[in-house]
Amino acid sequence: MQLIEVWLGEPERTYALFGEFPADENGFENPAAGMDRAAFAEYVRNLRNEAAGVGLKPGWVPATKYVLANDQGDYVGIFNLRHELNDALQRGAGHIGYGIAPEWRGRGLATEGLRLLLIKARDEFGISEVYLSVHKDNPASLAVQRHLGARVDHESSNEYFTRIDTSAIA
Repeated sequence: MQLIEVWLGEPERTYALFGEFPADENGFENPAAGMDRAAFAEYVRNLRNEAAGVGLKPGWVPATKYVLANDQGDYVGIFNLRHELNDALQRGAGHIGYGIAPEWRGRGLATEGLRLLLIKARDEFGISEVYLSVHKDNPASLAVQRHLGARVDHESSNEYFTRIDTSAIA
């Protein structure tokens, strides 16, 4: 299994994967939902700039978006890692967002993808503790996080906010 920066993925397969997600599903946001191929190509160019911290919108931080490919090379999920947190992210979405395409859910892919992303967070970006949020109506995602050592730090009426110590991830 591997994480591939979106701009390094095969364009048609990446476009198809993003097309499998609605604009917002249980808190996983997909700004590319409904885009045509030309708009998606521009979106991918902007993601590369966002990862480099170039031309960020006010209040945004550098972030890298990845495609999760399984061992057979199928594109099965999307993972996003914010390289740092600002005040809004510290109270909200946190470092990581992820989603597995509907046909691939329930196979442990989110757990493995998140594990790989936690290693990247630690080894490439020096993040020792990852902060995440999860909708309370998404117990599967909370179970994924807990499987990797997450503890619930606090909660709101509709979300849990968790933390994972990346030093414990192998």
